[in-house]
Amino acid sequence: MTIVTTSRKPIPELRSLAKDFAFAAGCRYIIRGKMGLSAVNSLDPTPVIFSLHEGTSLSLALCAGGNVDTLLLIFGFRTIVRDGPRRGIRVNDLSIYERLVPYIPVKLSEEGDDSCVFDGTRSRRYLLSLKIHEA
Repeated sequence: MTIVTTSRKPIPELRSLAKDFAFAAGCRYIIRGKMGLSAVNSLDPTPVIFSLHEGTSLSLALCAGGNVDTLLLIFGFRTIVRDGPRRGIRVNDLSIYERLVPYIPVKLSEEGDDSCVFDGTRSRRYLLSLKIHEA
């Protein structure tokens, strides 16, 4: 099962986002603390890591074999109050869906303008605008 974690010293919003993402994906969230990437990879060879990209924007890294396989930049992020039942993680961009599906359970959806929508704890619905980072 994939684990979700953050950078070593995450800002509170990033930690909350990662915890709720793990909850929505049915994955385990671990507190990184002083744990290095090699220790994270020993727990799971395919972790999902939330961090700050270049110190300014939030990112979601999908790792495989100790290396970042895909980096998704989060250039828009907001929460609203969820009304109704939880519905898991939904994306409306086929290329993002194809990158996420090997790591976490995700559904392809045609709803809304946000590229990723998921339901967290405490009646929160997250609306994220994601973009694949091409190096």
